[in-house]
Amino acid sequence: MKNILVPTDFSDCAQNAARAAVSIAARLKAEIHFLHIMASPTVAHVPHAKNDLVKNSEEAHAHNGLNQVVAMATQAGIKATPLLVFDRGSEKIENYISPLKIDLIVMGSHGVTGIRELVIGSNTQRLVRHSSVPVLVVKNGIPDPFKMESIVFASTFKEDITPALDQVVNFARLFKATVHMLFINFIDKLTDQKSIEAILNKLTKSYPDVQFTSNTAEANDEEWGIHQFVEMIDADLVALTRRDKTGFLVRHSVAEDLVNHEKIPVLVIGTVG
Repeated sequence: MKNILVPTDFSDCAQNAARAAVSIAARLKAEIHFLHIMASPTVAHVPHAKNDLVKNSEEAHAHNGLNQVVAMATQAGIKATPLLVFDRGSEKIENYISPLKIDLIVMGSHGVTGIRELVIGSNTQRLVRHSSVPVLVVKNGIPDPFKMESIVFASTFKEDITPALDQVVNFARLFKATVHMLFINFIDKLTDQKSIEAILNKLTKSYPDVQFTSNTAEANDEEWGIHQFVEMIDADLVALTRRDKTGFLVRHSVAEDLVNHEKIPVLVIGTVG
């Protein structure tokens, strides 16, 4: 990982994401690109001079906010680039993944219970669903300095999750963290424990330098099973691949549920499904 993208609106959540990104970049010796997408003020029936005043004030605020996060990164010895973009209706965060050769997106989210479309925000929701690179969603209240000693990697392990596990192991190595492999074992079609252990042992034996634990959550609700385990071990991060689940009238992903409801950072890896 050499390039990290941090979209920011200068809120407390965004500042937490910036701090987490700086901590990660310092370990990776990576560059951070701070992106702020600003709406172009085109208010109808507003005098031109007043419109210019609004635009200039908002632009000055945006430049000041970007300068502050860049200064924070620079003080930590990290190369950081500010990017202010004026949105005329077509700008999206994911538009900058390929041009900037982004390897990881770190962004903030309030993530509280409520109506799904209004909770995690359209930008976060879209990236969780569609990003071609891993997305680390950071909430309020992260420790300073940012730490990641205990990582939960949850899956049903029905697909080949090796590429995703590689990403999780990268984080574990950076922070010298333990990876807690969590097999979601659906109650209505249970997999026997011996088979589970064989699956997890086969996956983890390729990483002898990383500490793993093998765990099972018996549940028919993936989010509930993951949450219970995260709470039990007081994890610092939960990682998972992007998988859809279908409910009555809705189709969404477990990743979106966790981003909505977990208090700890959530790493969503879109290499599977």
